[in-house]
Amino acid sequence: MNVPNPNAGERDFDTLRRAQRAHEPSMEEILASIRSIIADDREPAPRPAAKAAAAAPQGPQIVYSKDAPTTRSAEPAARIEEPAGPKVVWRQPEPAAMPAEEEAQPAPAAIEQDEPLMSTQANQAVAGAFEALSASLALQSAELAESMTREILRPMLKNWLDEHLPSLVERLVRAEIQRVARGGR
Repeated sequence: MNVPNPNAGERDFDTLRRAQRAHEPSMEEILASIRSIIADDREPAPRPAAKAAAAAPQGPQIVYSKDAPTTRSAEPAARIEEPAGPKVVWRQPEPAAMPAEEEAQPAPAAIEQDEPLMSTQANQAVAGAFEALSASLALQSAELAESMTREILRPMLKNWLDEHLPSLVERLVRAEIQRVARGGR
């Protein structure tokens, strides 16, 4: 009879954890990614629609200035002067140069495909490689599920045994003693 080693699952799980950590990005990579996202937010890339909208003539634009002068009221000087708020300046946008019309180019003639791009041998080799990869991933995920199940169930089983095993053994021993005391029927 083949008796499983109780520590073998833990070693497999530790190996699996190390393999998963190898695929996780480092703290420096995470910070670099965050910095690049922030930099992208500060300097958004121009979009074609935005370029077209900028080239199209627009109406007057409102520009706010925090350095607007304060206004004086016609009321007595005893009152405190408050700034009137931002100064509004109306500017007419400068017309942008319109791009020249692009000439429509004719589409290339359709290419007739009489023979496939890959030979049957190459096609079978690629299919076999993908099947092997699929089987490998299925095996790895089955081992992962087994090790995770073992890790989750082990403490639950230990708690159940700690709570129920003493009373179960006591009940079975008592029943066996009564059976032997009656004469072994």
